[in-house]
Parts: sequence; C-alpha cells; structure tokens
Amino acid sequence: MESKEIKNENREVKSEEKRTGFNYNFISVAILYIWALAFIFETGKIEEPDSRIFPYAVSAFAIFLATILLLSSIFGKRRYEEFDFSGTGKAVKYGIILVGYVILVALFGFYIATPIYMMVGMYSLGQRKIPLMVAVSVITPVIVYVFFQVLLKLQIPKGMFF
Repeated sequence: MESKEIKNENREVKSEEKRTGFNYNFISVAILYIWALAFIFETGKIEEPDSRIFPYAVSAFAIFLATILLLSSIFGKRRYEEFDFSGTGKAVKYGIILVGYVILVALFGFYIATPIYMMVGMYSLGQRKIPLMVAVSVITPVIVYVFFQVLLKLQIPKGMFF
C-alpha cells in the first residue's frame, strides 16, 4: 500500500514539474502571428485587388491555425506538452544549407542552385543512392521549367551572374 502512495506522489511531483515548465508552442504562435501580420501588410501593397485574395486567405488561415495552437497550449492537451530538442543540431545544419541555397539562387539563379541544394540536402538527410539523388536533382528543375516558364510564362530567378 505504501509503494502505491509513493508512486502516486511521484506522479504528482512530475505533473507539477510539467506545469512549471515553459511551453515552447507560445514561440511558434508568436512567430506565426508576426509572419501573418507582415504578410497581410505586404499584400496590401499589391496593386491588383484580385491578386491579393490568395495571400490574404493564406494569412487568415495561418492566424486561425496559430489561434488553435495557442488555445490548445493554454487549455487543451498541449498544456503540459514535453519537448524533445534532440534533433536541434540537425535542424540547424539544414537551416544553414537552406540559407546557402537562398544565396546560391541570388548569385547563380534557380536552375543552377536547385540541383546543388537538392544533392546536398538529400545527402544531409541520409540519402546515399547517387543515381536517385542525381535523377531527382535534374528532374525537379526540368518540371519547374516546363510548368512555370513554358506553361504559365512566369519568370524564375536567374541570379546576378546570368
């Protein structure tokens, strides 16, 4: 009987520890709200009124989802959610690769930067089959070219050197 009481006490202490910890969902909510509001502000600068509909809808949806996350973090099951940051190093590494991709696109354009980014990205995520990596890295820009430049007649970033 005494061991059951000790186990119950330990559970109460652990649940009390959870209540005092910081809920990192609040950071996500703040980032989503800031992004959505900035997106709404920038969308207002688009001259064509019909072109503003989709960005406004995306912003409204982001605010809606952020509000659901906020409410579930305050009142729902996410209130005592525990977070595991074991993959943070991998996420930071991939974030650096993504920043490198943005720089490559600005310098060399989409069609040169994308295959490089995809090869590096797939390798960093654990893909080791070279034929698959090459195929995906070559086929993706070709599909983008056909769909966006040929069919939709949209400009793809060419970079400073091209």
